[in-house]
Amino acid sequence: MNGVSAKLIVWIGNPFFYNELEKCGFRVIYQPYKLGGFYTWQSILDLTGGEIPHLVLTADASVPPFLLGMENFPCLTAFYAVDTHIHSWQHIYAQAFDICLVSLKDYLPLFARRLLDSSQVWHFPPYARDELRPPVAPVEKEWDLLFVGNMHKDCVPRRFAFLDAVGRKFPGLHCTTGNFADFFPKSRLILNECSYGELNFRVFEALGMGGCLLTPDIGPALTEIFRPGAELFTYPPYDVDALLELTLRLLADEDLRVRTARAGLAALDARHRASHRARDLSQKIRSLHDPGRGRELISKRLALAPALHKNFLLPLYLHHAENVEVPFMRETFLAAAKGINLPRQGL
Repeated sequence: MNGVSAKLIVWIGNPFFYNELEKCGFRVIYQPYKLGGFYTWQSILDLTGGEIPHLVLTADASVPPFLLGMENFPCLTAFYAVDTHIHSWQHIYAQAFDICLVSLKDYLPLFARRLLDSSQVWHFPPYARDELRPPVAPVEKEWDLLFVGNMHKDCVPRRFAFLDAVGRKFPGLHCTTGNFADFFPKSRLILNECSYGELNFRVFEALGMGGCLLTPDIGPALTEIFRPGAELFTYPPYDVDALLELTLRLLADEDLRVRTARAGLAALDARHRASHRARDLSQKIRSLHDPGRGRELISKRLALAPALHKNFLLPLYLHHAENVEVPFMRETFLAAAKGINLPRQGL
């Protein structure tokens, strides 16, 4: 399916796997989020040249909401929530959409307990990009244990303290920030830490690059997807001694490291690339055609639009108006709360 016959999707915000969605037979217009930017129905029509899209999807950019008035959109709408462990407002905002994609499985009930039912809330776990793969040529190892990510003491104090404690007992730990793809191949072991007990993208990225991963045991959210001891290794969260014991055992057994890394890569290649998420989303979108489920969702939302605005969006917009520092954003949230004359977009 291609050309004018393909259904049009407008994807706004974080790009995630929109490129792969195009390969599934949809036309996709992508618009990234820019600081202070807002999008309304008129903004959507500006992007499409007046064509009404089949679906408008706003993808979590870990910023305040930037798609406004969607409760009145005449097409299908979707919200892709990723940082639900950080932003407590997302499950409220999601109620004004037809569909919600949720990255973290533990949060599914939070999204589905109000106006959205379980058939409208879809679990879309993290993944690795298709092009993110192990180096073709062998890479000389520089470190025994590597962590790549935010280590700012004020932002992630528990992570900072944990890594500091590990480093004091194990000088072979190397911590850095930057492009993880430049660092992962250079370490014998890759360390993950999740400050909120979430299944984060680092798990998938490390396995996707063929790394031998050590990650906290966060329970079913992880173990229902990957097999500890066979495809990766787990340690009790923030247990420094248990992590070091596991690290020393693995450093002494190269065959085990290589075997586990290969199994982890195979598991990821089979089910957890961006192309898998795009395929799953395309199938779910098409399932809304029969027997007219998509039209039912749109009609239900439009009928509830005044209540959605009053009970969910108005207090949410007022909250953000009080907490943003950019004057234009404050004024726009206040206008959205009142339901008056929203700007075309604040770019």
